[in-house]
Amino acid sequence: MPKVLVLGARFGGLTAAYTLKRLVGKAADIKVINKSRFSYFRPALPHVAVNYMDVEQLKIDLAQALPEKGIQFQEGTVTKIDAKSNKVIYKTPSGAETEEEYDYVIVALGANLATELIKGWDQYGYSVCEPEYAVKLRDRLLTFEGGNIAIGSGFFYQGHNPAPKVPKNYVPNADAACEGPVFEMSLMLSGYLKKRGVWNKTKITVFSPGEYLSDLSPNSRKAVAEIYKFMGIELVHNFKIKEIREHEIVSEDGKTIPSDLTILIPPYTGNPALKNSTPDLIDDGGFIPTDLNMVSIKYDNVYAVGDANSITVPKLGYLAVQTARIAAQHLANRLGVSVKIDKYYPTIVCVADNPYENFAVAVKDDTWYGGQVSEAIPSAANHLKKELFTKYFMWTKGDMALEKFLASW
Repeated sequence: MPKVLVLGARFGGLTAAYTLKRLVGKAADIKVINKSRFSYFRPALPHVAVNYMDVEQLKIDLAQALPEKGIQFQEGTVTKIDAKSNKVIYKTPSGAETEEEYDYVIVALGANLATELIKGWDQYGYSVCEPEYAVKLRDRLLTFEGGNIAIGSGFFYQGHNPAPKVPKNYVPNADAACEGPVFEMSLMLSGYLKKRGVWNKTKITVFSPGEYLSDLSPNSRKAVAEIYKFMGIELVHNFKIKEIREHEIVSEDGKTIPSDLTILIPPYTGNPALKNSTPDLIDDGGFIPTDLNMVSIKYDNVYAVGDANSITVPKLGYLAVQTARIAAQHLANRLGVSVKIDKYYPTIVCVADNPYENFAVAVKDDTWYGGQVSEAIPSAANHLKKELFTKYFMWTKGDMALEKFLASW
């Protein structure tokens, strides 16, 4: 029986594993390898940071959820993929190094949050990209009594060579990997700090390594700039952060922004396990180039989904789910189950929530890829939709079977 390894268990990995199992049943052995026994609903980590939700509400026990669906689970940190020998090398929680062979592998390891590239990160940096980061920021915000807050993104070290086998307009050049959480946190901080009575003592600056929200249409970006102007938030473009200090941040060209609290989406680089893998599996940034079926351009039994794939720009949950679903459908056909394969088309789909002021901005935009859709709609209904989507994800234990219908409902 064919053996399929799925590496990683966030949006991409879980969607690939659940979808493939649903399609092929017992026609393949499916095993998920993830560095932790637990996975989290990451779009709600900003809610943890502003003390609106508890991190435990967002936790899925993979050792229980996956076997319930007939999927094997192994806790382990992947260190290398030997694509020429069809092997994955990983370390178990005990530290023992283990090799496991596969017939097919779906790589959903994500990118690397390169905090090591930011001087002062350990002492002064805060984020919402990991559960422990969100909890640390929550604790800091609980004691924040006013001052300067800087929030923004680090640089995206995007790969370009070799190029994936997809239309060139599907993979634009990006200075930031994903700025949606920056926009969401800037909205959330407004509601949260007003609730705490310190908003009028706070100055917020939003910064970007390039043009802020460059993945949206010029009209949407102009609308965001007007919102920030009305809120008193300063917007700084082309600020490539290099260092975080106690009361300021510093760019690579020596510019500074006052900051008593710095919230950063760290620089994105290729996953260390991929950079340690068979060299021609990855591009010069450490991401896996594929075709439109998410198959590696070099190894036809290797699939890449989500942030690990070079075609997902920006690194967005919606694109992770879409790529994972396509990979599972394509592999199901190869395993003898005839199913329709969805067509990949990149679109920015996300919701920036502001729970304390009971509204959210729903974004749908494909103009970066040459399309005509550009929507950014604030409403109380969108806040409710995000809450319901969170409940749906937790109820299904990460199975995004209905995501293609719910993403833009």
